[in-house]
Amino acid sequence: MYSLVATILWTTNAKLIGCIYLNAAVCFGTSGLLLSWVMRGELGGLSEQLLFGDHQLYNVLTTSHAMLMIFFFIMPGVMSGLGNLLMPIHLCVPEMAFPKVNNLGAWLLVDGYLLIVGSSWIDEGAGTAWTIYPPLSMTTSHGGLSMDVFIISLHAVGVSSLTGAINIMVTGCYARRTHTALMQTSLYPWSIGITGALLVGVVPVLAGAITMLLTDRCTCTTFYDVLSGGDPVLYQHLFWVFGHPEVYIIILPVFGIVSHCMHRVAVFSLFNSLGMVYAMIAIGVVGYFVWAHHMFTVGLDVDTRVYFSSATLLIALPTSIKVFSWMVGLRRTILATTTAWYITGFLLMFLLGGVTGLVLANSEVDLCMHDTYYVVAHFHYVLSLGAVFGLCTGVLATHELLIGYRVPTWLARIQVLLLLTGTTCIFWGMHLSGALGLPRRVPDAPDGYLSSTVSTSCGLCTVLLAVALLLSTSMECSLWDMLQVRGAHLWSSGSRHSMLLGSTSLDVSTRGQLLLHTCTANSIRSGSTVVA
Repeated sequence: MYSLVATILWTTNAKLIGCIYLNAAVCFGTSGLLLSWVMRGELGGLSEQLLFGDHQLYNVLTTSHAMLMIFFFIMPGVMSGLGNLLMPIHLCVPEMAFPKVNNLGAWLLVDGYLLIVGSSWIDEGAGTAWTIYPPLSMTTSHGGLSMDVFIISLHAVGVSSLTGAINIMVTGCYARRTHTALMQTSLYPWSIGITGALLVGVVPVLAGAITMLLTDRCTCTTFYDVLSGGDPVLYQHLFWVFGHPEVYIIILPVFGIVSHCMHRVAVFSLFNSLGMVYAMIAIGVVGYFVWAHHMFTVGLDVDTRVYFSSATLLIALPTSIKVFSWMVGLRRTILATTTAWYITGFLLMFLLGGVTGLVLANSEVDLCMHDTYYVVAHFHYVLSLGAVFGLCTGVLATHELLIGYRVPTWLARIQVLLLLTGTTCIFWGMHLSGALGLPRRVPDAPDGYLSSTVSTSCGLCTVLLAVALLLSTSMECSLWDMLQVRGAHLWSSGSRHSMLLGSTSLDVSTRGQLLLHTCTANSIRSGSTVVA
C-alpha cells in the first residue's frame, strides 16, 4: 500500500500523471456540479427555497461553481490530462520533456482546490463571482481572510497551468523525433501547443492583476482604490486580457480532440487539415485583441466599441472554417459510432453558443443583455456544453487506450441523448428568460419567469442522470476488464502489466499504439482480438 501511494505521489510517468489529472478533474467537476444543484434548488421556486434568504451564500456558490468548472475541471481535463496521455504517443516520444515539473503541476492543482474550497468556509466566503471585480473584492466588502485565500488558490492553479503549458510546448518543439513532421501528426498536438502559447502569454497578466489586488487588501497600496486615486477599470482590462483568451485556452484543446476523433470515424480522411491548423493559429492570435467586448457597459467610447465588435465578429471566420471542415468529415462517416454521436452533440452545442455570441458581439445589444441570463446561457453553451462534449469524446477514445474495452454503444447513445435533452432544457430556458430581461446573480425571480426557472431545474435532474450513467458505465467497464480478463493472469503470475506503471505488456502497448494511430480494435468482451 505504501509503495502504491509513493508511486502515485512521486511519479514522473506521463501516463500516470495524465490519469491523475483526469481523475482530479472529474472529482473537482463533480463538486462544482453539486454546487450548481444547490443553486438551481434555490431558483426552482418563488422566494426563498434552500438558502433562507442568504444572498451572500448564493454568491459564494456561484463563485466557487465557476472557478471549479473552469480552472479545475475543463482546463486540467482537456489540456494536461489528455495531453499527458496522448501527446507522447502522437509525437513518438517516451516521456514529456520535464517529468518532475509535470508532477509538481499535478499536485499544485490539488493544493489550489483545497484552498478554494477552504476559502468558502472562512468568514463569509468569497462572493465576488469569478471575475473578482474591485471594489467588491476590496476589504470594504470582503474584509476577512476568505478573499486572500481565494486569490492564493488562483496563483496555485495558475502555476499548475503554466507548468503544463511549458512542458507541452517544449515537448512538441524539441523532444519529438526528427523524422516526425508536425504536419503529419494529429491536430491534437497542434491544438495544445497553441493553447500552451496562449497560457504563457496571459496567465502572468492575471497573476499581476490579482497580486495588485492582494497588495491593495493587505499592504495598503492603491491600485484599484478609487478614494485614493486608483482605477477599478484597470483591473477589468487586465482581467479580460486574460479572461477572453481563457475561452480559447479551454476550447482549442477540444478542437484538437474532436479533429483527432473525427479522423478515426471519417474513414481516416479528415478534411482540410492544413486549413484547420491555420484556423486555430488565427483564433489564438485574434483572441488577444478582443478582450474589451466583455466591458461594453463600463463607458467605452463609440470608436472603441466599434473596433471590439468588429474584431469579435472576425473570430467567426476561422471558427467557421473548422465547423464546415468537421461537417465534411461527418459526411464521410460510414457508421454512426458512439464517437460520431458525441461529435455531433459537440457541434450542436458549439454552434448554438457561437450564434448567440454573434448576437452579443453587437455592443448596443450587449448593453441591454449584459447582466441577464442570456449571457450566462451563451458562455455555458460554448464552455460548459461544447467543452464537456469534447472532453467526453476524448475520454471515450482514451478509455479504449487505457482499459481496452469500448463502452457499449446503446448505453453511450442513451447517455448522449439524455445529456442533450437535459442541457437544452437548462440553457435554452436561460436564453429565453434572459432575452426577456431576467437579471443574473440574483437568487430569486419574478412570478412571470417561474416556468423557465422550473424547466431549468428539471433539466438539471436529467443532466445528473446522464452524468451518473456515464460514470457508472465507465467504472463497470474498467472493473469488468480488470477482474474478468486480466485478473487471474496478473495476480497468479505476481506481475502487473499496465500502461500506467511503466512496465507495459506487449498486448496492452500494441493495443494503445493501434488505437491512437486510427486502426481498429474490437471489444474484448466480444472475444475478438486486436488486428493491425
